[in-house]
Amino acid sequence: MNEPIRILVVEDQYFFRVALRTTIEARSDMRIVGETGHGENALELCRLHAADLVIMDLRLPGISGFKAIEVIHRQMPGVGILVLSNYEGSEDVHRALSAGALAYLTKDASAEILIEAILSVKAGKRYVPAAIGALLADRVPGSELTAREREVLALLAKGRSNREVGEALHISENTVRIHVSRILDKLGVTDRTQAVLLAIQKGLVHMD
Repeated sequence: MNEPIRILVVEDQYFFRVALRTTIEARSDMRIVGETGHGENALELCRLHAADLVIMDLRLPGISGFKAIEVIHRQMPGVGILVLSNYEGSEDVHRALSAGALAYLTKDASAEILIEAILSVKAGKRYVPAAIGALLADRVPGSELTAREREVLALLAKGRSNREVGEALHISENTVRIHVSRILDKLGVTDRTQAVLLAIQKGLVHMD
């Protein structure tokens, strides 16, 4: 008999971890070997428990799920990563898959879909439901923003002026204007209000 799939859960909501444990441990071919609510602990726990697969939330205290995925994928490429998140923007999906996740589900996925995704990831196969795939197809072409442009956009979403953005990032107001112009061009919009609305819709910015 094959050994059960060893699963690490990285999720900061206790009751959601309980729900996952109830679903997964009802099966003889899967076992949760560790849990944490912090992305910083994920790599260490993967090694400690010899995890085959990680179920990863993206919204975590400390480092984000995106960063945790990158670290695990780089240092333990044999570990499969399945994202389970409330984030539903096309950019979120793109970033997570680009970072190394093999599957992406939203938290309203059924138990059957979750199990199916776990089995696919363990087999080294990508699992992206049709609705998530449609989000990727709808992704803004050429919308890859630089790290600095993301910082500027996040501050614009908070209602900051160019001067305030410059002060926060320790750059000149003219440099901010250049960044804003590039952001508008990449997103295919004409003003910062449209940019912020589109960024929130696509998951480029999160207002939480």
